Amino acid sequence: MTFDRLLRVVLLIGWSAVALPVFAGACEVAEVEPRVLMQEVEAQLQGLGGAGLELELEPIGTLPRLSRPSVRVLSRGLRSRVAVELTGEACGRRQVSTVWFKLRAYREAWVYGLSAKAGRPLAEAHPRRERVDLAGAQLQPGDLAEELQGLWLVQDVRAGMPVLARQLQAEPLVKRDEMVRVVVRGPGLMVSTQGKAMRPGMLGDNVPVLLDGASSSLPAVVAGKGEVHVGQQ
Repeated sequence: MTFDRLLRVVLLIGWSAVALPVFAGACEVAEVEPRVLMQEVEAQLQGLGGAGLELELEPIGTLPRLSRPSVRVLSRGLRSRVAVELTGEACGRRQVSTVWFKLRAYREAWVYGLSAKAGRPLAEAHPRRERVDLAGAQLQPGDLAEELQGLWLVQDVRAGMPVLARQLQAEPLVKRDEMVRVVVRGPGLMVSTQGKAMRPGMLGDNVPVLLDGASSSLPAVVAGKGEVHVGQQ
């Protein structure tokens, strides 16, 4: 090989080293803007959470450079971290990537203004409206209580917690420490007296009652508003 030919080969190799990356990068011209991808992710998350949500999304890491990508949210429900599958083309090849996003999903909701014990009226917890991040609290919109009128607590609650439907029930027919009518039934016998309910109860619930003058309680069944039955039902 002559010196001239050797020089041309060396120059060709050098030119290829510079030109090939440029040509390889040309396939990324059709890349979709990150803003468009984010809008599609938000639209799908809105479908999971319903109307009235204010979403804040932030990708964890760098979004893949794809052309004509399709978006599919993999996470079920609203969470502080959601997984999203992106499928598209990169340099003529089909590529599938899973990207994680930080999510905040704000909505106006009832929260407890004061801590309160189970078996007390919800009104004693002074519920108020606040902006709540459902994703951070790992809640779904359907978990939230909307109608609060006349409801009672079935568990202890803390100030600042969202008011959830599962924490509430209708007003008990029998209330704790309330004087109730106690009907005692036996074979050919029915006696009515008074006693104090030791805990609240709905229709059919078992509650202990302390009869007037008694030193220990009896098991009774709630039969109506302010009335319990003891003995044969």
